[in-house]
Order: sequence, then structure tokens, then C-alpha cells
Amino acid sequence: MKRMIIYLAWAWEILIGALLITPGGVLCIACGTTVPATGYIGETATKVIGVVAILFGVYGIATAGRAGSAGG
Repeated sequence: MKRMIIYLAWAWEILIGALLITPGGVLCIACGTTVPATGYIGETATKVIGVVAILFGVYGIATAGRAGSAGG
């Protein structure tokens, strides 16, 4: 059960990263149409954060899988 929760947490990280890099994602911080429009960090920064989140998620799943196959 613990291994399933770990995989779900990393999958959630990947999903959040994917939402950040798609137009109209989470609160649309990529397009700057949040209400109010304060906190707009720009499209480039949003996409970089999204890609980094996806990479962390993929890395986490890969290392969790390796630890599980090694008997961890």
C-alpha cells in the first residue's frame, strides 16, 4: 500500500506540471488572467516550473521503482 501511495504522489507531481504548461492551466497563471492580475510570473517562468515538476515526478517514479525492485 505504501508503494502505491508513493507512485500516486509522483504521478500527481507530473499532473501538476502538465497543468502548468498547458494554456488555461491552474488559475491561468500562464496567461495572466487571474483575478486580480497580481502574481503574474510570465509564460516562460510558468513553463519552466511545469517542466521541472514533470521531471521531478518522472525521476521520483523511476527511483521508487528501482528501490522497490531492489527490495527496499
